[in-house]
Amino acid sequence: MKKLLLIVGASTLLVAPYHARAQTAQTQTAMTTSEFREVLVDMGSYLDAHKGTNLASQFAAIPDETLSKIYPAVSNPQRLKSAVAALRAEDAMRGAKASGTTRLATRTLSAKAVVGSCLPGAIIDNSPGAACTPAYPDPTNSAWQNMVNPDITFGAFSPTDYADVAMQSCSLTVESNLVQVVSALNGTVTVAAIACGALTIIGQPICDGAVAVVGVAGAVSQGLLADCSEQDGNVNAAEIDAAFHNTVTIFNALGADFTTLGTQLTNVNTQITGEFGAASTQLTNVNNQITGEFTALDTHLTNVDNHITLEFATLGNQIGQATALLNAELLQMMKLEMTPDGLKVLNPAILTCTGTNCPNVLAKCPKAGCSWNNVGPLP
Repeated sequence: MKKLLLIVGASTLLVAPYHARAQTAQTQTAMTTSEFREVLVDMGSYLDAHKGTNLASQFAAIPDETLSKIYPAVSNPQRLKSAVAALRAEDAMRGAKASGTTRLATRTLSAKAVVGSCLPGAIIDNSPGAACTPAYPDPTNSAWQNMVNPDITFGAFSPTDYADVAMQSCSLTVESNLVQVVSALNGTVTVAAIACGALTIIGQPICDGAVAVVGVAGAVSQGLLADCSEQDGNVNAAEIDAAFHNTVTIFNALGADFTTLGTQLTNVNTQITGEFGAASTQLTNVNNQITGEFTALDTHLTNVDNHITLEFATLGNQIGQATALLNAELLQMMKLEMTPDGLKVLNPAILTCTGTNCPNVLAKCPKAGCSWNNVGPLP
């Protein structure tokens, strides 16, 4: 008896901090025992519908006293209530759609399409009628069907035929709410188990049984969530694998195109090089021709310049001689004018000289110069 009291006392001391924290966290979200029971029953009904359990009836049978021990262990009862309500609402919406609308046509899905049934160079696609689809789960595989069946029943996929489900990830809404339910229930089991340990020998088994039911509900919810995660992984892996194969296909196609383009560019470059070579030769020939023309023109201009220079030299000489001849003749006339009549004599050289070779007849005058009375010696 003393040993039992020590265990109960120790359990009470352990429970006190958890109970205090739970009560503090629930200050803004408190609910009555009957409301809490309703949340658990709704959650049980949801899980029963999808996994074939009988959790709803077990939650309904838990005594109020036991629920009052479990309730403080729930960190946020209102969040659990919202998550359960959202899951049930999703169920109701899926059911209304299934009864009020015609299901979409089933897609034809080839199992393991990537593994070998695709033609070389084919692009892997998941659109309706695609010749080559990603390696989604085989919709005829019974093991896979057993895994997704519970998820199909709670509306994780739409439409719900296996061929369509094979390429779908779980509904984000359903997964998010399942995460909240699993989190709430797992935490509840841990804390409530300690609280049950503080009860009497009579009350403890009942409380432990109720906590076990909560644990089962958490495990069932965890199983649904794990199935969703597995399906998500299957879809992601198939699409990642398809993306890898498509990348290789596109790379190879581009590689062939680039090889062809490279050959074409090489040919164009060769042609352009040939054209530029011919053009360069033509330009060289034209340049040589122009250079030859300018050389010939330069030679011609030099000859013309030399000829003009010679002509100017000849003309200058002629003008110089003519000027000298004219000057000699003028001097002869001056001397004749100054020579008295009867003594006038013309220097015969004036008649035959051509310019600078003509005599200066006035040079024969005395130093005093020529005058009427002093004309110097006559020829």
